[in-house]
Amino acid sequence: MKQPPGFVDSTLPSHVCKLHKSLYVLKQALRAWYTHMSDFLLSIGFLASKVDTFLFILSNGTNIFYLLVCVNDILLTGSNSAMLYRLIQLLSFELKLRDLGAVHYFLGIEVQSTGMGLMLHQHKYILNILTRVGMTSCKPVDTLVSPLKITILPDTSFSDPTRFRQIVGALQYLTFTHLDICFVVNRVCQFMHAPIDSHWATIKHILCYLNGTTSYGFHITRGSSFALHGFTNVDWAGSIDDRKSTGGYLVFFSQTPISWKFGKQRMVARSSTEAEYTALADDTAKVIWLQYFLIDLQVTLV
Repeated sequence: MKQPPGFVDSTLPSHVCKLHKSLYVLKQALRAWYTHMSDFLLSIGFLASKVDTFLFILSNGTNIFYLLVCVNDILLTGSNSAMLYRLIQLLSFELKLRDLGAVHYFLGIEVQSTGMGLMLHQHKYILNILTRVGMTSCKPVDTLVSPLKITILPDTSFSDPTRFRQIVGALQYLTFTHLDICFVVNRVCQFMHAPIDSHWATIKHILCYLNGTTSYGFHITRGSSFALHGFTNVDWAGSIDDRKSTGGYLVFFSQTPISWKFGKQRMVARSSTEAEYTALADDTAKVIWLQYFLIDLQVTLV
């Protein structure tokens, strides 16, 4: 580390400091924290997932525990409450963690327990976006704007493209619990390099829609089977700007959707059949990844 201002050794001004510990604000801090934590977890019996490096699994034959890491935010669950409590104590002693109890808020996503499972929503996150744009009192609308109307048309360039990109980026994070806006958000993302006034009007329309659906959420329900179902669809040459097709897939685990994607295909399809097979290949790749992921979780697949 460079010598900090005000503490430079006048006799050795070109020397640097060698750190004995990683500092939180340095680029290497996150890697050092993850290395220390993963080494400790592996030493007490956890196994790292082969398909998700942030997932650790502990199994002793009769009980199983999952630990998911996102920087310094951790989710931990297991099949034995007493062993789970002892595990939390062990982690708290080694990693200086603080137990916040049952999950209710994680990375901007609010979690509510219901009789049928879990309800995930981002009510507070939506209100924060509306406050940033100054639209907390806007009139709600019932439907989203048609994505087909979002095109490259002759119009005045938007005066603040940085603000446009910030709001679009915030909307992207909202698609974790709002599947209904995935398609239209994907469309506006395609114009982040040069937004125009009509694109900003579309953003405001999306925010008006969200103002009326702040209580909407994503319900994870208990299922009766461990089956994966994938659905795919494509709009052949639907983009009037470059005639690329827009494909999408939706994968269910039992009754709950767990993975989805909507976006332009990388190539121009010369037939609707080619576009359909491209979308099907994307869906198949995701399903195969999910199969390996569930095997890591020791879930018996159907």
